[in-house]
Amino acid sequence: MVNEEKVKQVEELAQEATESEAVVFSDYSGLTVAEMSELRRKLAERGADLRVVKNTLLGLALEKAGLKDGELEGPTAVLFSRSADPLESVKTLVSFLKEKGRGAVKFGFFEKSFTSPGSLSELAALPSRAVLQSYLVSRLMVPIHRLVYVLSFQERKLVTILDRVSRVRGGEISTS
Repeated sequence: MVNEEKVKQVEELAQEATESEAVVFSDYSGLTVAEMSELRRKLAERGADLRVVKNTLLGLALEKAGLKDGELEGPTAVLFSRSADPLESVKTLVSFLKEKGRGAVKFGFFEKSFTSPGSLSELAALPSRAVLQSYLVSRLMVPIHRLVYVLSFQERKLVTILDRVSRVRGGEISTS
């Protein structure tokens, strides 16, 4: 007989996986309870959730969510990034594990596509969304400023000529 609580847990995990932009599986071995609490707090501040769940339940939930999984072996913590910026939550997890020197990212799904541990590390190395947006805006503004300068050149040239004529005539402007 199947335990109704486990069925409900699989349903909830499948729903979270479906709604999340990033689902990342990591090995948390070596992390203390205090460090896991700290990691959960940091992720919660960003709107992400980190859970430790049995691999069999995770496998069933991934299958139900339509996400093909890698091998779920050993202690596994799963990161769900539903309301958070998926890139920021991945960066937080990877940098925390790297900082502590324990645990490792196993694999994940970023925007519903399978992502290897190496790719997740590359994603974590990217600048934040705000930095990328500001870089893009600055790159777009340079051509606009140049265009404005070129378009206003003739007007500035006319003003300069009128100023010189005015100085040569002694500041008088004739109406004839």
